[in-house]
Amino acid sequence: MLKRYPSIQSMQAFLQAARIGSFSSAARQLSLTHSAISQQIRTLEEFVGQPLFVREAGRVVLTDAGVLFANQLADGFEQIDRALSSVKERTVKQSITLDVDPELAQSWLVARLPALLGALRDTSLTVLSTPRHERSAFERVDIALRYGYGEWDGFENALICTDRLTAVGAPSLLAERGLDAPLTAAQLMALPLLGYTKRSWIPWLTAADLPAVEPDATAVFDNAAGLIAAASAGVGAGLARGLLAADAIRAGTLIELTQVEIPTHYNLYAVWPRDKAERVAPLLAAIRELVAQTVSPR
Repeated sequence: MLKRYPSIQSMQAFLQAARIGSFSSAARQLSLTHSAISQQIRTLEEFVGQPLFVREAGRVVLTDAGVLFANQLADGFEQIDRALSSVKERTVKQSITLDVDPELAQSWLVARLPALLGALRDTSLTVLSTPRHERSAFERVDIALRYGYGEWDGFENALICTDRLTAVGAPSLLAERGLDAPLTAAQLMALPLLGYTKRSWIPWLTAADLPAVEPDATAVFDNAAGLIAAASAGVGAGLARGLLAADAIRAGTLIELTQVEIPTHYNLYAVWPRDKAERVAPLLAAIRELVAQTVSPR
C-alpha cells in the first residue's frame, strides 16, 4: 500500500518560511500569496498533527517539532536533489550484478576484473559476495559463481570447470628444511600442515597410499583464500584447488609439493535466473574463457 505524503509545494513553503521567519517574505520568494503559503503550512500541520510555527513579536518561530522537521526535511531534499542529478540528462549504463563465492572473489576474481569489464561494453558490474547458504541471493542477482554439485533447482546453471586438489607450500618452507619438490607423501606429512574446515586430508592420504587418519594441523582456516595466503607465507603445507592457487603458483609464492592429486567433486558453477540468460551471456562467456586460461589441462 502506498503511503500518502504532504505535497512537495507545502514542504518547500515550510522550509522557506523556517529559514526566513516570515510567511510574507517566503510567499514573495516562492511567487505565492500570503494566504496560499499559510494554507499550505496549515495543511502540513494538520498532516503531522501539531503546530510547526508560533508567532512571536511579529515573526513566525519554529516549535520544537518544527525544528526537528526542518532539519530532517532539509536532508531529505538534498537526497532528492542528488537522486535527480544522478540521472538527469545522463545515459545510465546497464548494470549486471555478479554474486561470487567469497573465496573465489579473493583468490581469483579481483585480478581478472579488468578483463571482465572489458568484455562488458557499456555495462557496469556490481560484485557481491553473499554467504553460501543464502539461496535466495540468486533471485536478487543476475548471475552467481558458486561451488556445489549443480543442485540449484529453479535456476539455470552451468558447470564452469572441474578442478583438482594438490598439496601446496612456499619454496621457503622446503628451503628451510633442505628439501626439493617433488616430495614423497611421507616427507610432506612431516611438514607443518594447514587444515581447512570444509575439507579433510583423508581422501588425499588414501590417494597417496598412506593411513587414512586425519593429521594434526598447525593452523585451521574456514576460508580457502586465507589458507592459500598462509601457505604462501611459509606457515605450512595445505590442500588447495588448482583454480584458487593458480596465481600464487604462477607468481612463484607457492609450488606443488608432490605429484599426488585428487579430483574435486564440489565444483564451480554459474547460476542465474531463467529469464536472465540473454542478459548474462556475454559475462558468462568471459568467465568461461578466463577460467580456461587459468586452469590449463594436465
